[in-house]
Amino acid sequence: MCGGKDMAAEFKSTAGYDIVRCRDCRLVFTDARTAPPPSELYPPFEQSDTAAQRSARSALSLFTLQRAKLVEAAKSSGRLLDYGAGAGQFARFMAGRGFESVGLEPYSLGTTLEEPNLRLVRAPLAQVKDSLGKFDVITMWHVLEHLEHPVELLTQLRSMLAPGGVLVVSVPNFASWQSEVFKGGWFHLDPPRHLLQFEPATLEDCLRRSGFAVTQQVPFLPEYGTSGWIQSALNRVLPHQNFLYEWVKDRGALSSMSMAERALHFAASVAGSVPLFAASIPVEFMAAQSNKAAALTVVATPS
Repeated sequence: MCGGKDMAAEFKSTAGYDIVRCRDCRLVFTDARTAPPPSELYPPFEQSDTAAQRSARSALSLFTLQRAKLVEAAKSSGRLLDYGAGAGQFARFMAGRGFESVGLEPYSLGTTLEEPNLRLVRAPLAQVKDSLGKFDVITMWHVLEHLEHPVELLTQLRSMLAPGGVLVVSVPNFASWQSEVFKGGWFHLDPPRHLLQFEPATLEDCLRRSGFAVTQQVPFLPEYGTSGWIQSALNRVLPHQNFLYEWVKDRGALSSMSMAERALHFAASVAGSVPLFAASIPVEFMAAQSNKAAALTVVATPS
């Protein structure tokens, strides 16, 4: 983030990557010099249309609604860009609520498409920036931590905001209770896909360097809190890491597992996730009161 070269080791992740901290700007990041290229880490995928997958996505729409309410509290309507849109669920959801939505995904989006109030584009920002126009809202839901040069990207996005526009950013919180409990096995650590690990001060510093000022902090976002507690705990007992998350995301990461392995992992994940979910809500709520929630979510405006 600052260009400094004085680093200090934090720990080694269970995936074998060193997690280090810049002594100058204090940003924590993954030493990903041996990581596969982004094209391998984020392959394109098309989600299946089974009844089980539809039910899972329907249940998770409650979390999507919470995101939507957060955005609408800042901007009730207008043009919205969801940067790092994945398969486009949030952009499509907001199009259904009256926003003119664009979902931009550099890598993993399956099909580029256009529908009423919705455009999903698979391309690097630099390639399509001039054709996208200005936006009233730009959202980044757990995307910033994937970027090698966050200040450069945020500066480009700032130039795409219309007058009075807002930026909504959510990232994992390296200073959270979850991070402290699970260390190198923390689900939201996710190396080498997650290159950066933000804390409250470093996220604010990153936004300031990009020309933004934080106007609102959202301390409690159960979507990321519950997923972190559940999957981090399951990863300690199940051989296939992040099974439940990958099953829900449905991006082909479980294709190498046999049907028997999938069935056993699914049964164990469901059995374990029910009590973990119930316990995680009050724990994460208490964590949020201490500024130790699993996610840092802010609204920012150009300064």
